Amino acid sequence: MMYKKSNVVVGLTTVNTEMLQISVPALGRLRQKFTLVIYNDNPMVALSRRQIRKLGYCGDLQIINGTENIGTARARMAVVDAAIDAGIRPEWIIFCDDDDMLVDLSVPDVSNDNFAVIQNAIVIRHRICDLLRAMDNATDMDADGENIELARPNVGFAGTLMRWHVVRAMFDEMRKIIDAIQKIDDGLEWRAPVDAMMWSFMNIFAKHENPNAVPIYMDKINYVKNKIDTPRIKYGKLAMPLRNPEEHWRRVISRYNAVMNATLDAAALRGDD
Repeated sequence: MMYKKSNVVVGLTTVNTEMLQISVPALGRLRQKFTLVIYNDNPMVALSRRQIRKLGYCGDLQIINGTENIGTARARMAVVDAAIDAGIRPEWIIFCDDDDMLVDLSVPDVSNDNFAVIQNAIVIRHRICDLLRAMDNATDMDADGENIELARPNVGFAGTLMRWHVVRAMFDEMRKIIDAIQKIDDGLEWRAPVDAMMWSFMNIFAKHENPNAVPIYMDKINYVKNKIDTPRIKYGKLAMPLRNPEEHWRRVISRYNAVMNATLDAAALRGDD
């Protein structure tokens, strides 16, 4: 696969800023040039440029310190808003969670119909020693199917390279339905599947705008997912119900999708396309 010069924003959202000791050093080791935009969703802690520099990242940087906790979806939208306000006009954007690692940022030369580049991820399940090894050298990790897994492909919003203009336009639609999304979230007894929801929205919106739009798969590891802390530890909620988790997941994603489809259909009827 051919590659092209990088023109990328990396969006990093954080609540526990101590976790940036995992994600930021990995970003500092990337060979490719990019602009890092960090949204700090913890109003109790102010994040400074000096702190990020001490962690090893010395490239272009924008930091937004939130005044209230707004959640992952809104934080990601705020990353895009901050990039726009700063006059940044990239071709691509990729999001990273604060306790994960982005380990490669190669941009393939792909068709304009390819709105996203799906790659592979290493998933660390249980052991701190595996996380420390990944922080030292993520390319020297072998999947064992238990402690370290290979997500091939890694399907989701975080860790996927996406076209900037599609993400920006999709976020404009998300803002129209954010209250409806929140209503669904509030009705769940488990943590809302924000990443899966946003990836599903991305596919729906891209297809709505361009019937030929498709993601493309590149068989390469670019992301490390840290799953040592469970959602109950990190967020105080289960990731899924204990009974029939897959069925519950499908149903809630269908509810989110219905909201997005409804707003796109309404816009088409009004002639907003």
